[in-house]
Amino acid sequence: MNIRSRLQHFFTPRLFNGKKLLTDSTVFCMAPWIQLHAQTNGKAAPCCMSAVYDGNEIGDLMTNPNLEAVWNSSNMKQLRVNMLSGKQSTICNNCYAHERIGKTSERGTYNRDFVRYYERVKQTLPDGTLTERNVPVIDLRFSNKCNYKCRICSSEYSTLWYEEEVKLGLNPPQKEMKLVADEKAFWESFKNMLPGVERLHFAGGEPLFMDEHYEVLEHLIAIGKTDINLTYNTNFSTLRYKKHNITELWNKFRQVDVWASLDGMGAQGDYHRKGQRWSKIEENIREIQKECKTVFFGVNATVSIFNVLHIPAFYKHLVENNFVSAERVNLYPLYSPPVFCITNLAPKLKQQVITDYETFENTYLKLFPANIPIKNHAKAMVTLLLSKDDNLKTEFQQKINAVDEIRGEKFLAVFPELQEMMVG
Repeated sequence: MNIRSRLQHFFTPRLFNGKKLLTDSTVFCMAPWIQLHAQTNGKAAPCCMSAVYDGNEIGDLMTNPNLEAVWNSSNMKQLRVNMLSGKQSTICNNCYAHERIGKTSERGTYNRDFVRYYERVKQTLPDGTLTERNVPVIDLRFSNKCNYKCRICSSEYSTLWYEEEVKLGLNPPQKEMKLVADEKAFWESFKNMLPGVERLHFAGGEPLFMDEHYEVLEHLIAIGKTDINLTYNTNFSTLRYKKHNITELWNKFRQVDVWASLDGMGAQGDYHRKGQRWSKIEENIREIQKECKTVFFGVNATVSIFNVLHIPAFYKHLVENNFVSAERVNLYPLYSPPVFCITNLAPKLKQQVITDYETFENTYLKLFPANIPIKNHAKAMVTLLLSKDDNLKTEFQQKINAVDEIRGEKFLAVFPELQEMMVG
């Protein structure tokens, strides 16, 4: 069956009325019909989970800052065609990887949360063009400016990593990455799209340290466009930047979903998320709980060798101290760099994780409803752990020791339980 025939097969009243693509397809996702995302280097994609590399992106804002052109670019149209014809796309590899380990993927979340836009799918032209120009969800990473230099990160997402990468001989291309080269043309295009936006997402780098983030909020307030949802991925290290108090700005908007990227607490969390002060994080959480009535707070934890053993205790601390509700914690597996992926754990440590997570599930988690995300996510971490045995211990040791030397830190002084990773 050729592409045109496949499309005609999918474009039937029976299929669309039943919305079977949302439940039966293993590749279909609502994201290309409702969202635009762009990374710190200007590469555009349908969502932040996209596996983007040269030639795989749906657009490049460094060369063409017009967001409307990206919306119906040749790659975006082909992506829609692929999804409608049941064909996998490499840009979606991260969601496929999550689904292989049994984790609820972003694809599944989009299909659940954005079903109200399904009419757009029915209106898609055979070549993948979407005549509907309003983009309800926009997620732009304005730069890589950040006040952290997390061990699992790089200069692509943090300016503070640049000097250390130079010392490590990694030859990073530039210190500061910008979303666009032609800022005037971009802002004209972006502001023209804002009247149709229902949700704006901010991440980075660190969005709460970006001038562009505050420019957007002030513009929205000025034009009276505050009846929208704001969502964030933020390290949550500060609530004040220059003249801005973010709590005052957030209170002007209909709803604010703050997903704090927090991977651990105390000395262990502060070590691998360099720049974090856990006491300050707790202080900031308490402040928004008191001052911000429109904010829904949650935690996204990236699971790596650094924190996989600590996730149960971390989750308990967050919930029992009322920093977050039980259903507002997500776990995301780290795949890159592979030396920090949990598949690289030593065998004895893998067995400890399995034992600890079984206990966590059978005791603490059973106190909560079956549908809270962390139950699915914790099981998926164990599935990933058992999926393969990487043999990158030497590379792990080299990476840890090299950065420890630059920063004057001692890994085993903070993580004595990971001694097995530093011997042999």
